[in-house]
Order: sequence, then structure tokens, then C-alpha cells
Amino acid sequence: MKIAVATNDRKTIAQRTGRAKEFVIHEIIDSVIVNTEYKENSHKHDHEHKDGQEHSHKEIVDLLEGTDLLIVRAIGKHFKRDVEKANIKYKKTKLENIEEIIAIL
Repeated sequence: MKIAVATNDRKTIAQRTGRAKEFVIHEIIDSVIVNTEYKENSHKHDHEHKDGQEHSHKEIVDLLEGTDLLIVRAIGKHFKRDVEKANIKYKKTKLENIEEIIAIL
């Protein structure tokens, strides 16, 4: 199972998923982390769109391809729409420490 968490410091979950510096992706097999990778978030969170374009999180959705679960603190309506459309499951948490989040999954 691959689990993604947005982070700015590699220790805690970011408050704003779409504006996070990067995503940590842990691959977990039999409750053991077997691989960890960090993917930079290149999404430009600009709500000023030209020619009536709708706000999109395509860069993040593409970055999360192959992820089984995205853990978030909160999820905005546009981001929620985009991850659901891409069939990326997500779960909200109130925890901050990434190690604690992964430990309870």
C-alpha cells in the first residue's frame, strides 16, 4: 500500500495540502515501511485563471498517481473534486506527526 502525506518539513502534515512543499510517499507492506520517497509539489496555487479556466490540481493528481491513500488535514472543494475524479482515496486526520499517522493505519 502506498500512502501519501503533504508536508513542508518532512515531519508533520501540512495544513494546506495543495500548498505543501512536497509529498512523502510511504510504501507499506505488512505494517512495515519498505520504501519512502519525497515528491516536490510543483502546483502553482493561483486562483487567477485566464480565459475562464477552472481551478485544477492536475499537477498534484499526476504526482500522486499509484498512491492508494492520501492523508490530509483538510481538503478544499476543488481539490476534493480532482482527487475523487482520479479515484484517489483520501482520509482526514487531526494528527500532525507523520510517523504517528502512519503508525495507526
